[in-house]
Amino acid sequence: MPDLNPNQTSAKLLLTFANQRFGGEGPGEFGDQAAVLLVLSSDLYIKARSYALLNKFGFWVALILALLVVVWPALSTFASDLAFLKSAIVQTSVTALAALSFALYAHYKKRQVAAENLMRLLVTAAPKEADEVVARILSEIERMDQGFSFSQKVKSE
Repeated sequence: MPDLNPNQTSAKLLLTFANQRFGGEGPGEFGDQAAVLLVLSSDLYIKARSYALLNKFGFWVALILALLVVVWPALSTFASDLAFLKSAIVQTSVTALAALSFALYAHYKKRQVAAENLMRLLVTAAPKEADEVVARILSEIERMDQGFSFSQKVKSE
């Protein structure tokens, strides 16, 4: 059983579990597939961790900018000597940046959860279905590595 640390991400917990399940002494119940499953779980952990860092950055920037949008009227009142604070362009730009950072947070949070769900699928796979799980995860990793494609998004809608 992996050590439970409430401050770790699900991906870290799943990686620890995968190391114990697939990385033990000898081939075990998964045979030669154990090494492949361990590498895939490590690859998914790297992706989930990267997405987690990006979504945390997006969250904190969004939170700061949202607070700035809320207190903007007071700032423009108290700082009457700074005329640019009363400018609609500046206010709109700050609001747009807040919305963009919320979108960044939501996008990468969704990606992090998807990577963690693939890790859950991997670590809960039965030895008989290992080949099928590996094929599915490889196709999902390929899709993740392609990134965002505007033309695919337009065609799917």
